[in-house]
Amino acid sequence: MVLSLSVANEVATLTLLDQGLNPAMREFCLVTLLRNLHGVACWLIDSRIPLQAACFPFAAPAHAAVYPVLFPGPVQFDAPQASLRFDARYLVMPLRRDEKALNTMLPQALALVVRQYRRDRLLVQRIRMLLQSQAAPSTAEALADALNVSPRTLHRQLQEEGASLQALKDEVRQAQAMDALRRSSRPIKQVALAVGFRNEKALPGRSGNGRAIRRRSTGARRRWASFQS
Repeated sequence: MVLSLSVANEVATLTLLDQGLNPAMREFCLVTLLRNLHGVACWLIDSRIPLQAACFPFAAPAHAAVYPVLFPGPVQFDAPQASLRFDARYLVMPLRRDEKALNTMLPQALALVVRQYRRDRLLVQRIRMLLQSQAAPSTAEALADALNVSPRTLHRQLQEEGASLQALKDEVRQAQAMDALRRSSRPIKQVALAVGFRNEKALPGRSGNGRAIRRRSTGARRRWASFQS
């Protein structure tokens, strides 16, 4: 078998070429190797690596329902090659394990195969990107579905990272509002409502962000000054 890694459009693809495999052992070999690779990769960076796709070059077996448990995320059968796809940003995360940790892990290595990592160190960034997209889901349920986790897990992991969904929403809305104020002459109240705030009072008033906007745009400076007077 030949293992290769490629990156395109910020998506990393780990591919297995299985030439010469015994057909009777093909599924077992591909599933075991990809699951082990995924588990060890998560362990090395101490983070869950959500899969955008897990692809297998054979028809769906009778036990296909097990695959989403082993490979959480979209599963595709009858694919050209066996592969895993995930966000390429995980490739540049620092390694958090050393030789001592490896020696400690090896006697219990089975856990890497049968258990999924719970913590996603890029969760905050991924949620922020979803919220920034125009078609972004805004409810916890919709975001959790897009991230392939439960709403409860989403809130728990955010809490572990010292963040909250509401704070991230407000952060993204404030950035969108400031951008709109720089680019247009719309009233502040209109801008606030357009980005999802209930009123203009939710926008930053005397913060450094507000002062930066006033320096960059004459129109924004006048409207901010009027709003704060």
